[in-house]
Amino acid sequence: MEVILLKDIDKVGRKGDVVRVRDGYARNFLFPRTLALASTRANRQFVEEQRERSAKKRAKEKNQAEEFAGKLKSLKLKIDAKAGEKGKLFGSVTAQDVVEALGRQGYQFTKKQIELREAIHALGTYAVNIEIYPQVKATINVEVVQQQ
Repeated sequence: MEVILLKDIDKVGRKGDVVRVRDGYARNFLFPRTLALASTRANRQFVEEQRERSAKKRAKEKNQAEEFAGKLKSLKLKIDAKAGEKGKLFGSVTAQDVVEALGRQGYQFTKKQIELREAIHALGTYAVNIEIYPQVKATINVEVVQQQ
């Protein structure tokens, strides 16, 4: 029996694929769990329309993310940290600190979106990458200054 997969299934196929499976597997496992639809002309057309709608939505989201990345490039972030006489920090500035500083500016990100190669251990200005959307990144300047 040919079915159209609605979700990725290990050792069977990926979402949207038309695959041939045994009748019992389709009737007893795939259909009751809404993991697949029977491969009819109407169902194939429905899945194709969903795929096109999804592609348009992803393209629109990516364009919005690119515009937002352009706005973020001009952002300069200041983080206050305790430091010694030679500019070495007591502790470090991590991705979580950058997220909190962005939150104070009104931007909501998670620390997984912040790309720091390693924690910042000295005063100065650093370039930090933020992944806004898959394949869309923005670079902001983070200035670590001594706390008053």
